[in-house]
Amino acid sequence: MTRRGRRPLSKPRDGRTDVSRSEPRTRNPEPETQTARNPYAAWIVLAAVAVVTLIVRLRLAGVPLERDEGEYAYAGQLILHGYPPYALAYNMKFPGTYYAYALILAVFGPSPWGIHVGLIILNLSTAAVIWRIGVRVIGSLAGALAAACFLILSLDRGVLGVFAHATHFVLLPALAGLFVLIRSRARRPGATLAAGVLLGLAALMKQQGVFFLPLGVAIAASDFSETNLVRHRVGRARRAGLVLAGAALPLAALCLVLLVQSVLGRFWFWTIDYARAYVGVVPLDRAWSIFATEWAHVAGHTMAIWVVAAAGGLTLWLTSWPPQCRFVLTGLAVAGLAAITPGFYFREHYWILMLPAVSLCAGVAAAAAERVLTRVWRARGMAALIVSASAAVIFVAYAAAQWTYCFVTTPVALSRELFGPNPFPEAAGIARYIHDRTGPGGRIAVLGSEPEIYFYADRASATGYIYMYPFMESQPFAAPMQREMTQEIVAARPAYLVLVSVPTSWSDGQFSMPPILRWSQAYTKQCYDLVGIADIGESRTTMVWDRDAAMYQPASPNVILTFKRRVPAPCGTPLN
Repeated sequence: MTRRGRRPLSKPRDGRTDVSRSEPRTRNPEPETQTARNPYAAWIVLAAVAVVTLIVRLRLAGVPLERDEGEYAYAGQLILHGYPPYALAYNMKFPGTYYAYALILAVFGPSPWGIHVGLIILNLSTAAVIWRIGVRVIGSLAGALAAACFLILSLDRGVLGVFAHATHFVLLPALAGLFVLIRSRARRPGATLAAGVLLGLAALMKQQGVFFLPLGVAIAASDFSETNLVRHRVGRARRAGLVLAGAALPLAALCLVLLVQSVLGRFWFWTIDYARAYVGVVPLDRAWSIFATEWAHVAGHTMAIWVVAAAGGLTLWLTSWPPQCRFVLTGLAVAGLAAITPGFYFREHYWILMLPAVSLCAGVAAAAAERVLTRVWRARGMAALIVSASAAVIFVAYAAAQWTYCFVTTPVALSRELFGPNPFPEAAGIARYIHDRTGPGGRIAVLGSEPEIYFYADRASATGYIYMYPFMESQPFAAPMQREMTQEIVAARPAYLVLVSVPTSWSDGQFSMPPILRWSQAYTKQCYDLVGIADIGESRTTMVWDRDAAMYQPASPNVILTFKRRVPAPCGTPLN
């Protein structure tokens, strides 16, 4: 028995689950558990994991930006230069991450290192919220170990964890909003409204964040007390309405700002019309095979944690747990699964949205193991120590297996290992060449999906089409988009044009030459001179410039060509 016979998984008078202190209130109380009030060993494990993951992230903070990061960084840079979203960078994502990147760039500087330091702060903050949620609904030991699991899972290369994808930015406001609702039991109108605003911000970071909103509404409208379950229906409906109203405020404010900036039409087309076409590209009959393949890749290095989490999920429903715990954790799992599903792409970094549920279910498994051990030894501290030590063994085993990734591989080598011949390491050198030969008002064009070049060069794009992927998709806007892009380039007369002859910069699948690529060959021949070649080989990249470029013969099929405009006068014609 715990001190004075208390049963930690019972419910206190305010209807809240408190795993460290409560009195039995029902005829059939929860089974006796002995959750450690001061799980020092678990806190030590969490602190050690936090320090190690911080060291690894700092060591790899200089990793070259990949495409999505390049998009966010370029859009954030444009915002700092006074350009609104969707003016010079078209994309289907909501712009919340653009503004977040603008803040990071303003604080830490316009570099990959600065961006990834911003990600470190974001990641640690998210882990802290997961810890607090875990403490609130499961227990102190479980909360600490859940946060440690999240730090490991979100670092892993299976989810591209060291890259600052939008999914990282979704999690912090989404989980913070849910925690406010859980902690306050949604009784205070101000807190409830603030929680809704946070959930709305999560959706602005990326549309998939909206799937956490129904869980927030359900928590606000729920009552987990064991008596009078049907009382205060009006109050619960009011709280749910406050969450929805709060969630609508960020979107309404954004639409007003974009309307004033004259880009609301672009925003609507790309985030609604085109996004609707995009999610219909992959057929339903391929969904399961893509899901299974991507999950095997995502969980390949962290399978032990996923297995423990699966055991925790089963334990949650097969043994006695408070209703709030079941409700919140199951809701997080459903929301995360729904968030990675649109379009059936299941890309690696999408799975970051599943990691809070996985981590907290692993915490449930730890708490369940502590229950069993406490009954065997009748020693609360010993049970917590054994569970924490077991978790530490799993984390140490991961670090040992991934030693090269965590402590040896250089940032550039990691980029090449993960992304193959994609020109992420080469982008900075090409951009530097262009930056040194153009003024701040110079315009450039990149024919390829490499927006990071715009960011590194700190030069505005001659066209808003920073990705070529829409041209390759089977969707009704592909042909008009190609015509519009050529019109924008011809009208802007970019001083430099970069042609990326790397298949993955044009298509995720089978590559076929679109009309715009054939147009670019004629356009560059008529209006530009070749001044640079980046020849991406298997072991090294050869970069030649100016006169040497005219004489160089590439040895690899993956080549980036840089052209300088021959004359400033109008030249070339758009694609018909």
